[in-house]
Amino acid sequence: MRKKLAGFIHTTPATIGMVERFMHICAQDIEIVHIHNGLMKRDNFACPVGVTPESNIERYESYAQELYAAGCDIIVSCCSLMRRATANAARKVKIPFIQLDAVVLDAAADGYERIGVINTTEYVVPYIVEHINERAQVLGRKPEVIFSNNTGVLGLFNAGDFDNHDRIVLEDIEKLEAKSVDCVLMGQIPFGLMEEKIKAARFSVPVLLAGEYAFRHVAGVLARKSR
Repeated sequence: MRKKLAGFIHTTPATIGMVERFMHICAQDIEIVHIHNGLMKRDNFACPVGVTPESNIERYESYAQELYAAGCDIIVSCCSLMRRATANAARKVKIPFIQLDAVVLDAAADGYERIGVINTTEYVVPYIVEHINERAQVLGRKPEVIFSNNTGVLGLFNAGDFDNHDRIVLEDIEKLEAKSVDCVLMGQIPFGLMEEKIKAARFSVPVLLAGEYAFRHVAGVLARKSR
């Protein structure tokens, strides 16, 4: 009996190692394949905020078909800006195609009224608001969303200065706590790299990020999948 195969699509190399680590914790005896294309990140940030470039929509369609043809049982998008591209490509294949951060966005919309969101780029804001509002509307909820909007921090991450990036992000979580939020949503997928630091900080409100919780969801979908 063949191993199940999971395909992950990345716009930054930082998430590749994160996927390997969490999937080996959360799922046993599976094979993982990655597609990384830095041009997708370039094209995202070349567009106005809230616009998904057509080039990336087409790339996701192509990658979905390629991974499906290769025998993947599940496909996962590891870029927070690709929500619409994921939804479009998911309609082209007969296997689950998951937007990784959707797992924690759903948890925030389902369970909390006043949601604090850590974001280090304004580009992610429309996608987070769009997802939370759509999910909350289905549930008859109207959560309030408060963003940290510390957009200077992304440059530290891109430069590989993770220590200073993480220090500032942790400080921003404390600032959101002081605003009496019910939870803190870390609305970008690479924040999963900070999971151990988040746990060690022992914040007073739940902190939701695309770490082990999200990967256990992926593993559960994969375990239930037959092809």
